[in-house]
Parts: sequence; structure tokens; C-alpha cells
Amino acid sequence: MKFTYRDSGVFLYTGWRILNGELPYRDIWDHKPPVIFYINAAGLALMNNSRWGVWLIELVLMFFAAWMGYQLIKKLFGLFPAIFSLMLWLLSLVPLFQGGNFTTEYTLPLQFAALWLLYDLDKPEHKDRRFFLIGLTGAIAFFTKQTAIGIWIAIIVYLSIQRLTSGQFKQWFRELSYISLGGISITALMAIFFGMQGAIPQFWSAAFEYNFFYSSLNEYDLKPRIDILIRGLRPLTRTGLLQFSIAGYAAAIIYTLLKKNYADPLRKVLFIGLINLPIELLLVAIPKKTYPNYFITLLPVLALGTAYTVWMVTSAISNWKLPGFVKVLAAAGILAFFLSRSFDSYLNQLYIYRTLTKDETVVEYVKESTSPDDYVLLWGAEASVNYYTERRSPTRFVYQYPLQRDGYVNENLIVEFLDDVIQSRPKLIIDTDSSIHMYEFPIRSDAIDEKTTYLLSHYCVARRIDSWTVYEYSDGVCAP
Repeated sequence: MKFTYRDSGVFLYTGWRILNGELPYRDIWDHKPPVIFYINAAGLALMNNSRWGVWLIELVLMFFAAWMGYQLIKKLFGLFPAIFSLMLWLLSLVPLFQGGNFTTEYTLPLQFAALWLLYDLDKPEHKDRRFFLIGLTGAIAFFTKQTAIGIWIAIIVYLSIQRLTSGQFKQWFRELSYISLGGISITALMAIFFGMQGAIPQFWSAAFEYNFFYSSLNEYDLKPRIDILIRGLRPLTRTGLLQFSIAGYAAAIIYTLLKKNYADPLRKVLFIGLINLPIELLLVAIPKKTYPNYFITLLPVLALGTAYTVWMVTSAISNWKLPGFVKVLAAAGILAFFLSRSFDSYLNQLYIYRTLTKDETVVEYVKESTSPDDYVLLWGAEASVNYYTERRSPTRFVYQYPLQRDGYVNENLIVEFLDDVIQSRPKLIIDTDSSIHMYEFPIRSDAIDEKTTYLLSHYCVARRIDSWTVYEYSDGVCAP
């Protein structure tokens, strides 16, 4: 994969700039919480600004997610259900992964860790520490992607139901206090870190205020959200993960209704899954527009449902007294069948990654036409070009979507952007043929008009690369 998709490009650019002393939100605007940027910075630091370092962190974290999920499900349901569910949710990543380096990918090990901690809650030793760690992992997930906290919401709901219905008010208060303490500790670290650098207002504005508008919570319409979920869940049917998990979900409802023992580990985890699935679907459907990687947060709960279905089937078959070699051959055949169903999808996705070369000509041109000290502005959302060329953006608005968000943007933000560009005088401004027309904003004023007129008259067309237009600075006035 020579180049990355847009979101990953922004994360890589921000990670690169962090290593050069800049700060998210204050120096680079993006509406994601901060963890993703520092993961990218750590990866780039590992391999001298190479994406291989980020890939290595991805590999390690995905391994731990798979290992924890496998071990947990093995304890609950046995070997074959653990292998089968692991295979299906990993295969389901293929259409959701989109090249990787997305926030929801990095929350997977945290989600499985929370389920693991929940499974061990009834052990007498270090109980308070486990609740604290649940809160800690939840806060880290929240500051990676705010809508990836479904499992932690489900755990709190479960504990509240369990303790309050049995009159254990003090225990409920103690458990939630330790969970809150874990969450507050991470939140405090974030506040102190950005506060010491005077960036709390920018942090809040980008990572929270903008997301309120982006999610359009005040315009919640049920039908578009249902359509979003149907389209997003469709890829999960190709591997069979969704079908198996739905069957398991239905069976889990019956089991939890019949089994009244809250301390039973199987009932506890299944009950959490029953609470978690609708919460995850609701959180995924909050934005008006979603992307395949948003549905990665569903994989842990779908893996549980799948494992429960397989466990019920294998438990029934175990009564048939089949020879051991027949069971092994049957298991291998089933795994091979479901694996083969996903092979074409994998090859298609691999082909897309390998042919993702749209920016290659632009990257080469920018490197040849500018020096490392020059600024380059990409009009649109193509910050990956800044990363691959190692050319800084002249403004913290490395992409201009927030400047087009009516209700969020104001005159001060637009003037800040225009002033940054004028004062930094980028060597090139490249119109990436995005849906955002150059220098058009939802707010107009004399100051904005004056500054946009200056830029239009001092940046002349240098060349066109496919559908992209390259403008170069001129001391004179561009010819009409």
C-alpha cells in the first residue's frame, strides 16, 4: 500500500509534526481525540518517520486483541468455539479495515481487555484494582474514539442491575467509584497535559464541540440511521459472523432469563453482550455519515455471540459419540469452508491497496518543486501529501472541513486560516478537486473577502495534475 486513505494521512501527518514539537489542536486541527495522534508519533519514532513503525504497533495491538479474545472465549466455551469465532471476526476485519490505522482498530484490545477484567471480577483478590482498570481502559478508549465506549457503558449498566436489584448499594457505590477513579485519572492527565500548554480551548473546540455538530444529535432521524446500520452490517454477513452472532444473541436471551445466578461467569458475560449490542449499534449510528471502520467496535460482542452459537451446536453433536479423528476432520473442514468464502474478498481488498497510487504524481511534483523548508497547502482533505513529501502545512487547518461546517465555524476561525496562509506564504497551493470550492466559506465579511482576493490574485495556476490544480505564489498579480 504505497499511500493511505485520508484519515490515516491526517494521523501520520500529525504524528510527524508531534515529533517536531507541535501539538494537536493548537498546531494541527483534527476532531479525533488525542490517543491516535500519539500512537502514530510513537510508530514514526520507532522507524525514523516510516509507516512501518505504525504498522508494527498495529500488529502488536491486534495480536493482543486476538489473544485476549481467544483466551476469554476458550475459558467460556472451549477450544473450537474460540478458534472459530476468532477466525470469523478477524476475517470480518477485511472489508472494515480500510488499510488500517483507524481509531476503532486501536480500541479493540481495550474492549477485549475490559471483557477479560469483567470475567475475573468474582475472584476475591485485587477486585478494586480490576474495577479501576476497567475505568482506565474505558477512558483510554474514549480518548481514542468517543463512540467506542459501548462495552464500558454495558458493564456499568450490568453492575447497576446486579447490585441494586439485590440491595448491595454499598458494593455498587464502591465498584462504580473505582471505575470512575480509573476514568478520571486518564481525563486528568489529558487536562493537565493540554492545560500546561495552553491548548484546552482548542482541544475542546475540535475534539468535542465540532463532534457535537458532526453527529447532528439535535436532528436525530430514525430511518437514515437504520439505513446506515443495514449498509454497514452487510459486509459482516459475508463471513457469517453476523448470522452466527444473531443466533447466539437469541439463545443468550433465553439462557439469561432461565438462569438466575448472576455470579455464573457465562451468564454474566452473555448478559453483558445482550446489553452491549444495542448500545454499540446506537453509538455507530449517531453520526449522519458512517464508514466501514466504525463497525469494528461491534466485533467483540459479535465474537461472543458466534462462540455461543458454535458451543451450543458442538455440545449437541458431542452426544453422537463420534470418533476423535472424525471430529478433527469435521472441524478442519468447517474452518476451511468459512476461510475460503472470504478469500476473494481478501484478494479484492489487497488489489485496491496495491493500486492506491492517486497521489504519487503529486508527491513527486511537490518534492521536485519545493524545498523541505517550504510550506504547501492542500485545499481539501489530502494531508497525506504533506506527510509523504515532508512539507508542512502553513496553517493548523491542514484540511478545511471545519471551516465549512455551518454552526461550528465563525469569522475568527476563517480569518485565522487566511492570515496563516498569507503570512506563511506557501510555495504551492494545490486544489485537490474536493467538494469544497476554494476560498468559499459559509460566512462572508469584508475582512474575509479582502484576504481571499489577495490569495486569488497572488497564487497563479502553475500546472494541472489529473483533476488537481497546482497554484504557485507570484509577487505580481496573476494574469486573468
